[in-house]
This record gives sequence, C-alpha cells and structure tokens, in this order.
Amino acid sequence: MTDSFTEAIKTEQKRILRLIELSPPSELQGRGHLHLQRRGSRTYAYERWQQKGKRERNVYLGLPDSAPVQALFGARFRAQRLERLRHDQKLLARLQDQYLPYDFDSVVSSMSRDYRQVARNNNFDRRYAELLAWTQAPYERNTYPFPASENYAKDGTRLRSKGECIWYNLLQERGILFRCDCKMVFRDKDGNEKILCPDFLIQCFDGTFIIIEHLGRLGDLAYAIDFGERCHWYLQGDFVLGRNYFATSDDQNFGTDSRMIRRLVDRIEGMFYGF
Repeated sequence: MTDSFTEAIKTEQKRILRLIELSPPSELQGRGHLHLQRRGSRTYAYERWQQKGKRERNVYLGLPDSAPVQALFGARFRAQRLERLRHDQKLLARLQDQYLPYDFDSVVSSMSRDYRQVARNNNFDRRYAELLAWTQAPYERNTYPFPASENYAKDGTRLRSKGECIWYNLLQERGILFRCDCKMVFRDKDGNEKILCPDFLIQCFDGTFIIIEHLGRLGDLAYAIDFGERCHWYLQGDFVLGRNYFATSDDQNFGTDSRMIRRLVDRIEGMFYGF
C-alpha cells in the first residue's frame, strides 16, 4: 500500500533524529583543514588555516597514519555526517508534506464529481472487498518444510526466499491482493493430476488469475527440470509463461534483481486492476 512509503519516511525521520541526538558536539571549532604534502617518497600531513587577508598557517601533524591526522579526519567526518543528517531530516519533512498517495481511493477522490460517480458505479469498493475476503478465507497451503535460512517480509510473514520477500513486499505496496503457497490441482487431457503450490496466486478484478514463482536454484539441474515440468502442468490450467504466469530467477551467484521484479509488478498492477 502507498501508506508503506509514508511509514518508511516516518521511520527514517526517527532514525535520523536519534543519530543527531547521539552525535557528539562539533570538534572542529578552531581547527584547520587537512593538507598533504609529498616530498620525495614520503607524504606528510599538515593542519592548514587560511584566513581572508592573512597569511596561511601550517602546523605539522605527522604521517597520514599518525594519531593527530586520524583525529582531525574523525572530527571532520563526524561534522560532515551531522550536516548531512540535518539536511536529510529537513528533506524528509518536506517530502512527507508534499507526497501524494497514488492508491485508487486517493486518486479518485482528487478527480471531478463525474469521474467519482463513474468509480462508484463500477462498484470498485465492493469488488475489492470480495477479493480481500477471498485472500483471507482459509485455503490449503504448501506443507513442505521451510528452508534453514529465515526470510521475512516487512509485515513479519515468513517466506521461502529473499526473492519471494521482494515480490511479497512490492505486491503489498501496490495493494495487489494474493494468496501465498496456495495448493492448486492441475489435470491433463488424460486425466492425470498434479498438485502444485505457486509462490503467489492473484485473482484480478475481472476474475482472471495470475500465478507468480521465484526460482532460486536454477543452477541445480534437477531443480531446473522440475521447473520445466511445472510449466507443462501450469499450461494445462491455461497459465502461459509471460502472459498470466510470471517467473523470476536468482542469477548464478544467487543474486536477486529487485528492479526486474519491480518492472513485472508494474505490469501485473495494470492486469490486477484492469487499467
């Protein structure tokens, strides 16, 4: 939901305020700037004061790794970090005031009366409530044990991989309703059955369905073969890869590209709402 963004701003504001409170007082009062000079094969550090209309003054501190140089660096670093924290605090305050939520109700409420009437006539709220009830109703879930690694979404829901967490959080942010690890039965033309549990099952406003899977171990041959079999069975239920069946994958180093997932969520958002 769009509320998650404003909540993230508030959380970051609190964190920044806490860091500002914990920051020590400025230690730069009366201090100059670091200046390095190289002579021969060695580098020497000086503290330099340069005042308008006066001759600059250098005080030798030692070698770059000496304690006085490190102390001057630390003081300058802490001062500039504090300056950035205060800048970000002001920026987030302005952003929070100017942020416009883009969920359906917020956008419709800003439109003219005639458009608002069309939205009411389309019974958007009633259909959304139906879909919400569908996602919250009891359903059979995947009973396969969770992996040893613990992956949790923002709301605390445990999922099977970091890729699933990215999908889960992005779908929730957009207000897209879904079931997780939902058991589904597929039958082929010969009457054979296969039970599969896609990571996410979405019912759209028009009653059509979308399934989503994130693949974490395609480098494993048996896992890749199993993915091919699942594609075959999903096709028996008219779930076509790239049309109403979307799959993403980790790379060979188990990296997950959240930007790729976000682009797919952009597309699925339009399919879900029917825009």
